[in-house]
Amino acid sequence: MEPSHNQQISIVTKVLWGAVFICAATVLVYSLSHFLEFRNGQYVELAVAVVITALLGQHEFRVPKLGASLRIREMAVFWAILSLGIPGGAIVAVCASISGSVTSRRSKWNATMRLASDTLAACFSAIVLYEFLLVFDKVTSHTGVQSANVFWLVAGASIMFSTHYLATVSLGYLSPTRLVLNPAERFKRNLSELAPTYALGAAGGVMLYLCFTFFGATFGWAVFPVAIAAHFAYRIYQERLEVKTRQVREASRVHLATVEALATAIDARDQVGMGHVRRTQIYALGLGEVLGLSESEMDALNIGALLHDIGKLAIPDHILNKPGKLTPAELEKTKIHPSVGAAILDRVAFESPVVPTVKYHHESWDGSGYPERLRGEQIPLTARILSVADAYDTLRGARPYRPPVGREEARRVLLNGAGIQFDPKIVDVFLRNLREFESKVEEAGLGYQMDDSESAAGEAPDSSTNGYVDQIKRANREVFTLYELARIFTASMNLDDTLTLFARKIRELVPFDTCAVFLFDDGGFESKAVYTEGKHATVLRDRLIRPGDGATGFALKKRQPVVNVNPNLDFSFGHQELIDEYTAIASLPLVANDRLLGAVTLYSCTLTRYEDEHVRLLETVSRMAADALLKSLYYAETESRALTDPMTGLPNARSLQSQFEKEVARANRKGTGFQVLMLDLDGFKAVNDTYGHKVGDQLLKGISSVMLGQLRDYDFLARYAGDEFVAIIPEAENRSVNDLCVRIEKAVENYELPVGGGNVAKVGVSLGAASYPQSGESLDQIIIAADKAMYRIKAFRKQQNKKTAPEPEGNERMVAVQIIDDAEATAVPTPLQEHDIIIEPDVVADGQFIIELDESHIVRHVN
Repeated sequence: MEPSHNQQISIVTKVLWGAVFICAATVLVYSLSHFLEFRNGQYVELAVAVVITALLGQHEFRVPKLGASLRIREMAVFWAILSLGIPGGAIVAVCASISGSVTSRRSKWNATMRLASDTLAACFSAIVLYEFLLVFDKVTSHTGVQSANVFWLVAGASIMFSTHYLATVSLGYLSPTRLVLNPAERFKRNLSELAPTYALGAAGGVMLYLCFTFFGATFGWAVFPVAIAAHFAYRIYQERLEVKTRQVREASRVHLATVEALATAIDARDQVGMGHVRRTQIYALGLGEVLGLSESEMDALNIGALLHDIGKLAIPDHILNKPGKLTPAELEKTKIHPSVGAAILDRVAFESPVVPTVKYHHESWDGSGYPERLRGEQIPLTARILSVADAYDTLRGARPYRPPVGREEARRVLLNGAGIQFDPKIVDVFLRNLREFESKVEEAGLGYQMDDSESAAGEAPDSSTNGYVDQIKRANREVFTLYELARIFTASMNLDDTLTLFARKIRELVPFDTCAVFLFDDGGFESKAVYTEGKHATVLRDRLIRPGDGATGFALKKRQPVVNVNPNLDFSFGHQELIDEYTAIASLPLVANDRLLGAVTLYSCTLTRYEDEHVRLLETVSRMAADALLKSLYYAETESRALTDPMTGLPNARSLQSQFEKEVARANRKGTGFQVLMLDLDGFKAVNDTYGHKVGDQLLKGISSVMLGQLRDYDFLARYAGDEFVAIIPEAENRSVNDLCVRIEKAVENYELPVGGGNVAKVGVSLGAASYPQSGESLDQIIIAADKAMYRIKAFRKQQNKKTAPEPEGNERMVAVQIIDDAEATAVPTPLQEHDIIIEPDVVADGQFIIELDESHIVRHVN
């Protein structure tokens, strides 16, 4: 761990290592102070040991059959302890540690910890050795072993290397970088890796001791040239080995680059892009280094991080790129990718544990993961590391179903998942070293501000290094877009929804500043901009273009795409203020079942031209959209016929019910009401009987237009049945309704249909009104109330034909109305005049109603 991260080390660890450093410094001072007490021969041995350590201390020789290495530095340290005692062993240990740090390029912090650890381990092993031999009187001091008895040498060497091993392992537990491995797991690993190496070092040290004991100090002068020759021979061997290593490294680099390219292609298919696998790799390897993983485990993390999602090849694109929440069945499908990935990689026969790393990286600490529901430390360590690294980067990056998550939010997710989904110790190490990991990500040019940046929609592929990633992403985005279009278009019947989706999907694939969809009218003579989006959308909406007019008109006339012509051609026939506004145009006809429906036209202010790829994508989407638009148009026509009276063109009774429900909802929201008028033609049967039904049908159509002309734009008129009509009049007071009724009566009476021979067909109309909610809450209830009011008028008019009503005084007269059965009312004794209309009266005292006749002879309530 770097010194810059010392602030992340706990206070206890700092105190413990401070004590270790002090003890190691004390041992070194003690050893140097006893340097002058050495015998003459011991000076030679010390010099030889230091030279051997300096020259060969960084070398080690692998012993394949033993599964261990013979390291010269341990051998020199053990020899120095036997020959020179505690001071000599400590001095040589310091030299060996410095030599090892130089070649391994450790950080200053790690090198200092290693120096202190090696010094104290050598001191402890020397003390235990000499205390053991002193007990049996085999030595007289701590400055060297004089007895050459093989038994005691072997016994002492065994105790010495065992103590050295235990001291090294124990001091290693104090390292803040060893937080994940529990003591049992760490001891097991060290026992298999370090114990044989220390045993070989002790054996080599005993051999050197015996040689110096038998041949004396003169043996040292023979060792010098041998050590120097061995050093240079080893250097030559290393240089040759380096050549071979470079070749192997280059082959490995090519292999790894191939793996990385494959992984990038897989992630591009998932719309993740090049950054995800590389960042995950950096996080995983960083964790592995901090946790002190072996070379084999680091190799597994290196490759496993790149290929952890290779199993997604077995997941369909429409699931991988689905923007919304996955269904349970779709979620289960995604869970197969670790097993599939492991099966694919198993055929490669990696020497490192890549397969279990990939297979189990979605297992959870509490056993709720997949594919095998492993729990806790049953999950391989490399898989636990990859799980945390992958989860963090997945959170930080954008996905089709959500935007990217911020750094602090991602940290909270990991903390909340510690002990449930993730190994809590790995989460702790990861978060404490996160800034260092992210700095490495930034150095690699993979920072999140650049993460997965989508190229502009529909940009032509470039020739840059990562151009293939964008091409793969676009190809898979196109597949998913087409799948989504097919799915939604199949289900959509609404024309507006179809047009909106059409434009939205075009924007995902092809750039534009303005999009206009033109559809032909019923006559097929002009196309109308029924949908516009983008710049000047409001101006261009409802624009009419005839075949042959401008670029769009030419596309309609020839049924061929028109691309990269002068966009001003489209504005020469209208909206000339937009000339010189656009720089590129693409217009494609919309054809389905050989029927020309219209055209889609894209205008751009930034592109100089639309590429062939743009046109291809637009053609693909347009073909699918044309089929959906034809279906929507058929549906709209069918729906219109179902809701329209074919004779008059007015809405029918079914449409009336729908409109009534809308008005009820609006009135309830606003706390208001509305009026319903029942209109019944007077004398229509006589027209049919006299002139025939054909004339009657023409008269109905003409009368419908007359009545509709008296209504406001937002009033609603429907043909109810036969010669009956119903009008819904929202937001109107009684006087307004009265005035409307008079206008309708006069307009109908004034309408005449010539029938030949100087004759005309004409009818009258009777009206009755009812209000929501006073007269009822359902359409049937209100129509019954309005119908009753209308038939009372008819009854009074029949009575008027038999009686002559007295003239009222001035413009006003009174009519008494008596309640019968609390429901029906009859007027007595004064008959109504020709234009009088009964509106349902309210109860007054003693079961009587007073109805006032105003100057227009309209009966009104008087409360």
